[in-house]
Amino acid sequence: MCARRMLYSLLAGLAATGAGRAAEISLPTGGTLKAVDFERHIMGLLSKVGCNLGSCHGSFQGKGGFRLSLFGYEPALDYANLTRDTGGRRINTQRPDHSLLLLKATGQVAHEGGMRFGKDGWVYNVFREWIRSGAKWHRGRGEIRSLTVTPADFAMLSDSKSLQLTVTATFADGSREDITPFCDFKIADEAVAEVSPLGLITPRQPGDTGLTVLYRGSVKAIRVLVPMPPRADPYPKIPEANFIDTEVFAKLKLMNVIPSELSTDEMFLRRLYIDTIAQLPPPEVIRDFVADKDPKKREKMIDRLLAHPLHAALWATKFSDITGNNTDALENPAPTRAKRSQMWHDWLRKRFADNVPYDHIVRDILTATSLDDKTPEEWIEFVKKVDNQAAQGFTTDYPHKKTLDLFWRRQQQVPIEQWGEKVAAAFLGVRLECAQCHKHPTDRWTQEEYWAFANVFAQVTFAPNQFSSPAVKKLADAENAARREKAPQGNNNQILLVRELFVSDRARPRPNPATNITPLPRTLGGDVITVRPGEDARVKLAAWLTAPSNPFFAKAFVNRVWGHYFGVGIVNPIDDFSLANPPTNERLLNALANDFIQSGYNIRQLERTILLSRTYQLSYVPNETNRFDKNNFSHAAIRPLMAEQVVDVLNAALGVNERFTGPEEAPVGTKMVEVGASRLNSSVAYALRIFGRPPRTTACDCERAMEPALPQTLFRMTDNTVLAKFTDRNGRVAQLAASTLTPEQLAEEIFLATLSRFPTPDEKTEAVKHLKQTANRTAAITDLMWALVNTREFILNH
Repeated sequence: MCARRMLYSLLAGLAATGAGRAAEISLPTGGTLKAVDFERHIMGLLSKVGCNLGSCHGSFQGKGGFRLSLFGYEPALDYANLTRDTGGRRINTQRPDHSLLLLKATGQVAHEGGMRFGKDGWVYNVFREWIRSGAKWHRGRGEIRSLTVTPADFAMLSDSKSLQLTVTATFADGSREDITPFCDFKIADEAVAEVSPLGLITPRQPGDTGLTVLYRGSVKAIRVLVPMPPRADPYPKIPEANFIDTEVFAKLKLMNVIPSELSTDEMFLRRLYIDTIAQLPPPEVIRDFVADKDPKKREKMIDRLLAHPLHAALWATKFSDITGNNTDALENPAPTRAKRSQMWHDWLRKRFADNVPYDHIVRDILTATSLDDKTPEEWIEFVKKVDNQAAQGFTTDYPHKKTLDLFWRRQQQVPIEQWGEKVAAAFLGVRLECAQCHKHPTDRWTQEEYWAFANVFAQVTFAPNQFSSPAVKKLADAENAARREKAPQGNNNQILLVRELFVSDRARPRPNPATNITPLPRTLGGDVITVRPGEDARVKLAAWLTAPSNPFFAKAFVNRVWGHYFGVGIVNPIDDFSLANPPTNERLLNALANDFIQSGYNIRQLERTILLSRTYQLSYVPNETNRFDKNNFSHAAIRPLMAEQVVDVLNAALGVNERFTGPEEAPVGTKMVEVGASRLNSSVAYALRIFGRPPRTTACDCERAMEPALPQTLFRMTDNTVLAKFTDRNGRVAQLAASTLTPEQLAEEIFLATLSRFPTPDEKTEAVKHLKQTANRTAAITDLMWALVNTREFILNH
């Protein structure tokens, strides 16, 4: 045994002496890597090639049991798994070329990851020399303080020439070094440009995309711009309406892209109606607007529609998605859930109608309690009144309540970490889910920060028979006893009981599962929130979140509003602000956010600024320079309608009202955007589902599906509920059939009612011909309207 130990010691010593003989390695981007620097860079290189060595960046457990941390964020764990796991067979310091690490990566030993690098290449040589020198690594070695990418903000690729990125690391000891070959490079749109494993960017076609650089858990992103070829003529002078146009057009000029012409009056009016109130402009409004010679007519129409009651309803619908107004998750009894969803929607609608500052709205959601500032007696009376109103009709006094306690009131207990995810996504535009079990792979958030933020919500209490004080409990118990007394026998599950949402001094924080230590509550990536007895941690969170200095709050909201009006965000997806997802126009995003803050978070002023811009009012018809543009707003995007817009636009075209029955029963004339429930029992439920209305079960904006699908086309063509709208005796077809309009007048009226424009001469000729040749006037009108309703022009927003 002693002899064997001596032999091992001798071999280890020989391997260690090899460190002095290790050759310098030539790097493919220039320069050399000295033996003394192997230890500093080996974990970065392992992270770069690790996914195909047996471990995937998307999971902890790799192939064959090989485990590597996500993007090398935990180098100590990676080192242990590489050198000690499976008896250390992955590393052979006596015979480096026989190390499984090298044999598998070069394809000499078969494995699922495949060949990752060639034998005797620079990567192979670095690993081999590191192994030969003893495979050493010490905690903290190679830890970096920051990354710098050159070029810094965007890479401009012109004349079909490639561009080499340079990534410089500032290490914890203050030294700086070019680490380009050790980094991972990811490009968002390979149709615009491609990037090599060594950071060489090559243009493919004009466009704009994001590029992400990753190194051992650090993330840096830039934009890659491929401009259009230079023009023979000078770039034209484009009129600007406000600062939005200044920023948008400045980038377009940089890209040699000319924006489209201004939209026609019909095009603008249709787009504005759909975007602001989810309706189509009536034919008479279109005629008057086109004929109006007032140079301020667009500005006046914008102001008129922003003040329309349905505008607030539209935003209440969107914010019901954002805040998670999931009917199925609300408290029992089940038959009352649709009414509670309606109260939630109506509370939001009143705030948008009153143009309440956005920071106030969010504060009154985040800090909500059931009592607000009421006495127990006042609260019980308010609950009784609202419950009675909900049982009797469509509207209640709930919108007059100061805070939205329904946001927190769910039948099933919601884990505090889910509250953290919901709040971050809804009001900061940040997706935290990936940080629950490990450091976020493409953002700054750590697992410790995730659980510290979750613990802010540990005081929130909503449970049966739990109340904030003996006085509240006494009154609630008495009211519940009275309700049980009045209820039919044997129907206890259907009794609507009084329950309270409140903040408890007995908080239930959660430990970080990685350390089993419970972190103190913190703002996201910020300071500890200290809470004394009787204080609500959410109040301090709301103060931090809505402060002008918050780096996400204002930007996240202006980006949501921009995304609504343009179909794509400046940051897209709109709820994915992250280091790896840079804005397409950072100057524009900053300008909008600063203006929003300076206005006192005035939502209507923000919308008005956007709608008045020439950028919003551009035509959807592209020109030769902007036909490939997808994210620089050089022309209006042709985009699908929200499911609620589909229902309301179709009804507006056909001159009918939707009928809402069952738990979501609503007065005749109610529009789809006025209905709060996420689950409907009416016939409209199928249309909402196939056009992508979300069930509101997650904190991700991606839950709303906006992609076209075959069932949507078949629905408009053949669905019985749609066909019934054509034959409705009070609908537009019946009214036009009974009118005295000539075929020429009918053709214009039908085009205006459906496509919101006058027909072209050829279209009018064909329409009039059909109307004259068909013996049955009603059938002829139905045919024409059915044909137009089934066009892409009708079902898309443009």
